Amino acid sequence: MFSPLNFPAVKLRLREEKTQTQVFDVIRKRYILLTPEEWVRQHVIHFLAEEKKFPTGLIEIEKQISLFNTNKRVDILVRDKNLKPLLLIECKAADVILKQNEISQLTRYQITLQAPYCMLTNGLNHVVMKLEGEKVTFLQELPSYHEI
Repeated sequence: MFSPLNFPAVKLRLREEKTQTQVFDVIRKRYILLTPEEWVRQHVIHFLAEEKKFPTGLIEIEKQISLFNTNKRVDILVRDKNLKPLLLIECKAADVILKQNEISQLTRYQITLQAPYCMLTNGLNHVVMKLEGEKVTFLQELPSYHEI
């Protein structure tokens, strides 16, 4: 299938449907076509919920936002207990090298959402940022829900 990622191992619910592999998304509560990017996104979802203790009820997947008069979809948006954006995550397939272009995409979404934490990942490498006004701090790892 797909190669292991730099996340704790997780047992995903997979099924074959008309020669396509699908994965059960615990947030959307339905099966989704398993693409290389979805492979990463599903690992991130389980990492958030199981390792970092983010409440699944505060996690949104492919949230549509309006950005410069165009509609975009944010891979993962986590809200705080007051439902304000807390963490914005952009997922890429494992073979996508994380460069300035991908960071720029994430920061454009940040302009609209104003989440204090952002993460960019291809499942192998992760860029985690804490944003305070104009100040950007790169973190070694994503804090847990209770640390944020």
